[in-house]
Amino acid sequence: MTTKRLLLGTALIAATFASTSVPALSLDWKDVTEDRLLNADKNPDDWLLYGRNYGAQRHSPLSQITTKNVAKLKPAYQIALGSLDGQEVTPVVNNGIMILAVSHQYIDAVEVATGKRLWRYELTLPADIDQFACCGRVTKGASLYGDKVFFGTLDARLIALNAKDGKLVWEKKLEDYKSGYTITMAPTIVKGKVMVGFAGGEFGITGQILALDTETGNEVWKTSTVPQPGEPGYDTWGLDSTKYGGAASWLTATYDPAQNLTFWGTGNPAPWNAAMRPGDNVGSTSLLALDADTGKKVWQFQHVQNDAWDWDSMNEAVTIDFEKDGKPVKGVIQAHKNGFLYTLDRTNGKFVQAVAFANVDWGTVNAQGKMEVLPGKRPGVGVKATLCPSFFGGKGWAHLAVDPKSAMAFIPTMDMCVTMDHEETSYKKGTMYLGASGEMTGPGKGALTAVDLKTNKVAWSWPNPSPLQAGSALTTDGGLVFVGTLEGNLVALDQTSGKELWNYRTPSGIVGGTISFGSGGKQYIAVVSGYGGAFPLWAGKGVPDHIKNSVNKGAVLNVFELGE
Repeated sequence: MTTKRLLLGTALIAATFASTSVPALSLDWKDVTEDRLLNADKNPDDWLLYGRNYGAQRHSPLSQITTKNVAKLKPAYQIALGSLDGQEVTPVVNNGIMILAVSHQYIDAVEVATGKRLWRYELTLPADIDQFACCGRVTKGASLYGDKVFFGTLDARLIALNAKDGKLVWEKKLEDYKSGYTITMAPTIVKGKVMVGFAGGEFGITGQILALDTETGNEVWKTSTVPQPGEPGYDTWGLDSTKYGGAASWLTATYDPAQNLTFWGTGNPAPWNAAMRPGDNVGSTSLLALDADTGKKVWQFQHVQNDAWDWDSMNEAVTIDFEKDGKPVKGVIQAHKNGFLYTLDRTNGKFVQAVAFANVDWGTVNAQGKMEVLPGKRPGVGVKATLCPSFFGGKGWAHLAVDPKSAMAFIPTMDMCVTMDHEETSYKKGTMYLGASGEMTGPGKGALTAVDLKTNKVAWSWPNPSPLQAGSALTTDGGLVFVGTLEGNLVALDQTSGKELWNYRTPSGIVGGTISFGSGGKQYIAVVSGYGGAFPLWAGKGVPDHIKNSVNKGAVLNVFELGE
């Protein structure tokens, strides 16, 4: 068992605050009940869930900050968090208390009105952990339920902390990190069960999704994303390839209470060399709908058959209701790495529509939801293919946001192309299991693209000189959409026109999620900046020179309020 220690009452380094000592929470912790999670949209001051509500819409009902006054937005405070790792976190806020994970180093509780740290829990990882993680010591965040904070560690443990003082309540080892199993997602919590999936598809893990009891940490159910012998779809994996099949489910799931379904995107099959796993490889590059009580697969939709491009389907599955051609659609949408935004019927998984939102040159998605790939756009062993988007995708894991009233989706996009081919490889525990190589054709760029779900058309696109690789979007009832950039800019745009209305340069690149919350009658906007993660490690020529030359590392919590 690893060693941990709790640091209590240590003040954060802040630009505008002197050092203070806080022995315990100065605010009352309000238990995060199932009712509060189900009715998150009725509590505009809080941001209780990773995607704000169970549908991961990343839409705030707050409207104090509007298109007319957003130009007056100014820093309320900025706090150095003491990390040089990439900060992919989306903080959560409960009753004036923010919980944020600082990479895999700390879990912090912060008083949102003042920026004072209330407690800090320090995590210690094994000394050899870096060789088993594809993309640095990154995490998407912590999750809340009852009086506890839940966090998945990079060495595949799940921990529960007391939300009032940060002390450890329980800890469970879920898998062997030396086989490549890591946890980088914020857990999903439904009906007293904390659910997690593993990252590690590049290491030949077998994708799994687990549910544990929030009180005890005992396992309730476990589901394999890769079909096992005797299960439907097993015969779509030739050459006994399910043994190290990948299909990791490493982003936070969404939940539809009416159907009692949780939605999980799955990643690439392993290895990347598609010839080593002949067949469609059912379960990989798919959206899975699981019964929240049992983990049973109710339906699944596969976006990419026999994936040869690393076009994962792990992206967030956002639920939204809208009308199309005068008929109601109970939609679940995914902006896929292949550059298409898919809409499915979330009650049964049937394909509704798709539209390209990024630079796509490989082909199209047909009326049945199947990819039609042009000749020369599929890499193979000794067969090079140059294609757009790259294996980073037309959209990576950076989360889209929707406005549920207008049924508009706002997608952080990337424009990077790659030349790929495949090669023979063999599985070795704890090492990369790829069988592919690729090189970006040049520096990437990006855009925030707005798609009207009702018409299935792109409405506007706001360009950026670097890919919007991981800065997740936020919409508000003030008519705004916010997004962060690798340059470190937090930008506010008009939802209707895409016009830029406000821009603030934070101390480092933004690869995390922007949120909005309320306290003391004021609306705040917050984001953690801190450049890092997969992009600088894997993008090569795709990293623009101005990012290489002018963006420094360093985690900072940035909180904004309206000025006079």
